[in-house]
Amino acid sequence: MKMLAKEYFDGLYPCQEGESCWGGAGLSEEGSKGFAAFMGTFGQATNTLSFLFSFLGTSAVIRRLGLRLTLLLFPSLCLGVILMVRAVPDLWVVFGAMMLLKGFSYALNNPTKEILYQPTSQAVKYKSKSWIDIFGARGSKAMGSVVTNAFSDSASDLVNNGSLVGIAVASFLIFNARFMGRKYDEYTESG
Repeated sequence: MKMLAKEYFDGLYPCQEGESCWGGAGLSEEGSKGFAAFMGTFGQATNTLSFLFSFLGTSAVIRRLGLRLTLLLFPSLCLGVILMVRAVPDLWVVFGAMMLLKGFSYALNNPTKEILYQPTSQAVKYKSKSWIDIFGARGSKAMGSVVTNAFSDSASDLVNNGSLVGIAVASFLIFNARFMGRKYDEYTESG
């Protein structure tokens, strides 16, 4: 999103010859102010959505859909959002997509992931949580950085190729969520 935003604000406020431009990004002073305001608005919108959904919606969704379907909800939303961004690679579509993904990750995915640990022993919980947090979270961020770095020359290449990686990851997460939902039901039924 940052790349699209920089391109957007560079086009809106181009760096003129003889003008002092911000860093290596080549943004004019007005462009860098617009970019900073945009990123600030993004942070506020994302955190507001996360807070409101956590406060009003997380437990209601889990109660209404059950854990198995709630586990499937986040990766399915990810897949839908990725397909939407791939179809309409506009800054404001990406803004909304990123806001939804971050907000639902904090408010929906993380709480349901924590519920999965309830039927396990403390030792299993400690080991699996550490592995997931270290390998899963850091590994996915590293993979995202590799993809971003590989296609950072062009926003359209990044959206086109990065979305293919996102589709593959979201598809794997859907498979994994189905498996984990079945296992959770199996363990809670057996005591």
